[in-house]
Amino acid sequence: MARRRTRRFQALHEPPSVSRLRRALRGVGRASHSREDAFREALLRLLERDLSGAEEALARAARANSDDPDAYLALAALYRSRGEIGRAIRIHQNLLLRSDLPEGARNEALAGLAADFQRGGFLQRAIAAFEEVLEQSPKDPTALRALGELHADARDFKRALEMSRRLAKQTGEDGAADEAALWVRSAAVAHAEGRSDDARRDLKRALRSDADATDAWIALGELEAERGKDKRALEAWKRVPGIDRRSGPQVYPKIEATYAALGKPRDYETWLRKLIDDRPGEAASRLALIRCLLARGAAEEALTEAQELTQRDPGSLAGQAASLQALLASGRDEDALKQAHELLQVLARAGLLESRERLM
Repeated sequence: MARRRTRRFQALHEPPSVSRLRRALRGVGRASHSREDAFREALLRLLERDLSGAEEALARAARANSDDPDAYLALAALYRSRGEIGRAIRIHQNLLLRSDLPEGARNEALAGLAADFQRGGFLQRAIAAFEEVLEQSPKDPTALRALGELHADARDFKRALEMSRRLAKQTGEDGAADEAALWVRSAAVAHAEGRSDDARRDLKRALRSDADATDAWIALGELEAERGKDKRALEAWKRVPGIDRRSGPQVYPKIEATYAALGKPRDYETWLRKLIDDRPGEAASRLALIRCLLARGAAEEALTEAQELTQRDPGSLAGQAASLQALLASGRDEDALKQAHELLQVLARAGLLESRERLM
């Protein structure tokens, strides 16, 4: 079981040229020693990131047996991995012209050509090639995933959604988040084209697919704000920190501005305090509260919050900077000087001062 997991991890994370070489080496028992040696050297060179050496070894393997497609497929993958798309395309196209190419190798060459087109930005040619791959292998997850991305890039979201659902069915994975992301992209296109109602409908579909899609809530809030529906915008944006606190900074300024527009700026402060009570160790909401307090002149309250932040995380640059701002705002210049010294110490311990010097 552990060995199967290791192989699966390798297949997912290795460069295509390395994966191709590993598969080729599993069949070297039928090959000559010179070809076997060349493949092994190429694999070692790739693992050492010596691409020129790997290319030379693969060329030697191709010369040892020009009828065997493995070396050519590995060479094409190598060229694609280092951005030489034209060379990769030529190899795959030449392989596909061969009448003696085994079916398995033909399918690999076709899939490689499709990947070449995708990497090279040839959108429609990549779509056509991957569609041909699907004709040969209707359940191919690589082709399904690539076509989902490509059709979305081509703004054919109906087809992209079809590919996404087929992929989820094939892999057994939950495709809700991917489907929601496609609806969000579709909404962005509709909004850019002035079709606000369509954009809003697409965002609702995204949230039906995945109620935790923070991008959808953020975009929906923006649409509601454009319609003058400030309360609905607030409802959408306030969902975001509850789902993912790391996304909170994307909506805090929007929420603050909307509360101010509604004439309820202190309600924003109350809401932030509730977030902090729920998760006292989370920094972003406390920093937002500190900024809010400083904006209304409550420097001592801001300092208390900043000191709480630095007590929980002494290495927090944001907390140290907030403490300095609060001390300056309260007119405590001597304490501010000490805090500035502490901030410099934190910067030095983090290596940021030296990094800055190296850039100059």
